[in-house]
Amino acid sequence: MKRVIPIAVTISIGLIVLVSLLLPALPPVVHQARQVVVQWAVVLAAFALVLGWINLMVVHFRRFQSRQNMIYSLVLIIAAGITLALWIASMAAGESSGVLRTIFDRVIAPFQTALGALLALVLAVAGFRALRVRRSLGMLLFVLTAIVVVLTQPLNLLGSGLDTIRETLIDPITTGSLRGVLLGVALGSIAMGLRVLIGADRPQSD
Repeated sequence: MKRVIPIAVTISIGLIVLVSLLLPALPPVVHQARQVVVQWAVVLAAFALVLGWINLMVVHFRRFQSRQNMIYSLVLIIAAGITLALWIASMAAGESSGVLRTIFDRVIAPFQTALGALLALVLAVAGFRALRVRRSLGMLLFVLTAIVVVLTQPLNLLGSGLDTIRETLIDPITTGSLRGVLLGVALGSIAMGLRVLIGADRPQSD
């Protein structure tokens, strides 16, 4: 019964939500049940986020006590504590922006930009090294793409000519590939949901 009850509850709730979305002409009580279930899911997701944060802190605190990667764990604990305190203070003051927005604009965003530029450079170097080991059309295309990405960064010393090349040749290929990936993710999500609804996959009983 410990496994049957969670599976039955999962399938029942999933069917209620799916049927209410596919058949809008159902009685209002079905749509109200869906709204209640969705609200429960939001509350559970919030609690799961809090538990995940607490678990992360506990894991790194134990690593700090056992002297395993002490510096990284200490930095993570201090940064997480400061961020949480600033967020609570901003929520208590009713501010939608403030210190957290300033930190994001002046610290996190520049670091993200720097890491993005560094990633493009690392890809170009890795492509050149891979091309020395194995020469193929796909590897050559990868190297050329990495070069174009590097040279079309904000520090572009060759003018806007490469921007035109990227927009004409590279962007259509990457956009089509991205759409294919998103389509695959959507189909995989649908297949996984259907397997849960029919009881083929039972993640709640693991």
